[in-house]
Amino acid sequence: MSDPRDPYNNPPGWTDPYAGDPYQPQSVPPPPSGRPPTTPPGSPLLTGLIVGLLLVAMSVAVFQLFGNDGEPTAGDTTTTTADPDASTTTTEPNGTTTTNPTDTTLPSTDPFDALPPAIPAEDLKMKTDGLRVNDDTIPDIDFGQDAPTAIGRLVASFGDPVDTGWQTSTGQYGVCAGDLERILTFGTLAAIVTKNGGQEVFNGYRNDILNGDITLPPGSITTLSGLALGDTVQELNDTYADLEVSFGSDAKLGSIYEVRSATSGTVLLWGPVGGEDPDDKVTGIYAPDVCGR
Repeated sequence: MSDPRDPYNNPPGWTDPYAGDPYQPQSVPPPPSGRPPTTPPGSPLLTGLIVGLLLVAMSVAVFQLFGNDGEPTAGDTTTTTADPDASTTTTEPNGTTTTNPTDTTLPSTDPFDALPPAIPAEDLKMKTDGLRVNDDTIPDIDFGQDAPTAIGRLVASFGDPVDTGWQTSTGQYGVCAGDLERILTFGTLAAIVTKNGGQEVFNGYRNDILNGDITLPPGSITTLSGLALGDTVQELNDTYADLEVSFGSDAKLGSIYEVRSATSGTVLLWGPVGGEDPDDKVTGIYAPDVCGR
């Protein structure tokens, strides 16, 4: 083996002190202080910020879970009512909302005052759209007229009626089921009052021997053509020979007749009848139903 060479030109006799210890390279230099490296401590400011955010989040969750009085409110069904006559709004747990009408209050029922002069029964005539008054000084009592005027004239003529007050129609008097109606009965004559845009109006009649005593004045009111309660089917056919008279049945009234226009087929008058035989009696004379007009 050759002698080691001195890279620095040392004097003769120089020896390499590291010749017996092979060089081992170090991948990581030791720290200057000679102490092993350590992980730097966490920042106190960051730790405090995290803890503070956690406390805020917990406070919000507790506030949402408990109401002002400490009562659990999450998921409860809530009902809000504006007033006793308004609708109620209900929020269900699944988030759906329903509105239920609660206003079932009927209008007040004030009696109608008499409106003179009295009209004799023989001067009143039943027609398709009301009552004709055979007196040039008194207007006809037509459907759609304000009730205080129309009913007031009947009160002046026949006295105080039997008054049902406002009620929800079942269809018995020809008013659409569910609508408001007020039925005022003067002997055999039932006057029908309805609500039209908040106004009380006279809107129909039914003259029927089952309503009252046929011998009292309303029982003698006739149609414009002269048909009266108690007339026979023969007289009915003769009176309306130029119109279309037909017979049928009604679930509540039994046998009925109808008088229709010969050209349009529109119902002009109708009512219950004893049958179709010539001697059977007409027991009622009705205007066309309110619900059908």
